[in-house]
Amino acid sequence: MKNDMVIRQLKCGPGFRAFLGSGLFWAWFDALFMGAFFPGQKGIMPEACTMLVFSLSIIPYILVLARGSLVMRAISHNRFIVGLGVAGTCGALLCIASGMLMSPPLLVFGSLLSGAFMGFLTLAWGGIYSKEGAVSAMAYLAGGFAVAIVIDIPLLLMIPEGRAFSFALLPLASALCFASLGKDSRAYVKRPELPPSSGGVHSILRNYLGVQLSILCALCLVMFGFGYIQHIVSFSESVMNGGVIIQVVRGIVGIVLFGFIAMNPLRSSIAYRIGLLAIIAGFMIMAFLYGTDVFWIPGAIFIGGYTVFDVLKWVAFSQIAFSQSKMPIKTIAVMRLADAVFLALGLGVGLALNANPAGHAYSAQETMVVGYAMVIAIVLLLGSEDIWSLFRFGRGRVGMDVEEGAQGNAVEVWAQRWGLTQRETDVLECLAAGRTQPWIAENLSISESTVGTHVRHIYQKADVHGRQELLDCLVSIPSCDSHDGLDAIGRNT
Repeated sequence: MKNDMVIRQLKCGPGFRAFLGSGLFWAWFDALFMGAFFPGQKGIMPEACTMLVFSLSIIPYILVLARGSLVMRAISHNRFIVGLGVAGTCGALLCIASGMLMSPPLLVFGSLLSGAFMGFLTLAWGGIYSKEGAVSAMAYLAGGFAVAIVIDIPLLLMIPEGRAFSFALLPLASALCFASLGKDSRAYVKRPELPPSSGGVHSILRNYLGVQLSILCALCLVMFGFGYIQHIVSFSESVMNGGVIIQVVRGIVGIVLFGFIAMNPLRSSIAYRIGLLAIIAGFMIMAFLYGTDVFWIPGAIFIGGYTVFDVLKWVAFSQIAFSQSKMPIKTIAVMRLADAVFLALGLGVGLALNANPAGHAYSAQETMVVGYAMVIAIVLLLGSEDIWSLFRFGRGRVGMDVEEGAQGNAVEVWAQRWGLTQRETDVLECLAAGRTQPWIAENLSISESTVGTHVRHIYQKADVHGRQELLDCLVSIPSCDSHDGLDAIGRNT
């Protein structure tokens, strides 16, 4: 059944330890944004810590882009992973000490260790998420968010000091869970190490990493807005509980989202679209509620929408890494590099502008400007064929093989039946995956007119008059019984 493919992934994939380890990892992220490592403090120290951790985490991502094979070998060794867990825990403890002693050097050193843990472990868990593309990402990422809130709740009931030290143990616990997994289950898909194609950044992103530049730009804009909002709702001194309420909302949304996509993976794009619209709604409402007692409401709406977006970006990039990238770990590294840089930039801008819920002379205007950037990002995402085609499961190479290859076999069988050339078969696979002709032209490195010629030849050989009629043949072979030769097809299948 297609509807239980996420549940099957949890049962047949790396298992409960991956599910738990992912949750421990994201619970540690929550602790950063709740300022949990600085009990009793608000403002500059917790926010400076988060900015430094994200800024320093770019070092592993840059290392991946330079020496991807070296990093893949490193994260395959248990000692390296466990050592990173120890570094993350020590870094958190040093951050706690820096807050108690008001020591900037301890803060920097602790952030450095925490940044190294964040960078390398994100790449390590990325191998789990992208193992089976969108399906594994939905299972372990959305499931990890759901587990994170279950971990957070009992810790939030502790006294602040106990909470801080408990959260500090999460990096080591997550690393141990990861190290306990089999090497085959946590390794990135191995592909030939091909040199990046020439022709500039766009060509390298598209042809080598499978990433569309517009999607990456949209990711950067959303992460900038997320950093700005986190400054306001999590680190501002006028916010109570250090953003705890906001992170709880994030966890609840994670649980609901996981339940929805576990039961309706083929309709998961509906949830993602709603989440994207919630991001815009949160920003638009926020501009009118500065200085009021209900300012947290638009913040919660935005963070809820961002949580859905967070899953969407991981699902999209995991599927791209799985199906289109020549070096999957570099695809994940590009995403995380954009995440880290623009989130830290958003935090920095919010800090520089002194944005806060109490508002000042230009608070509403500043928020509207950031909101406009969000609108641009959401429009790019909602209009991106590359994003939404990833959720057409079971169609060709780009989708998931959720019915024992029946759909992929149908493409091959009909290609043989119709006598298609290899290039026409490539075009047919793209059409079956829902790709547009401009997309096919760019990815097959041919002109749009050539694609049109191939499509016309396919229609002629298949004796159909349009794409829908063609897809009907591929999706349901019995519906095409008007064509002769079905006995031969049956023997081939």
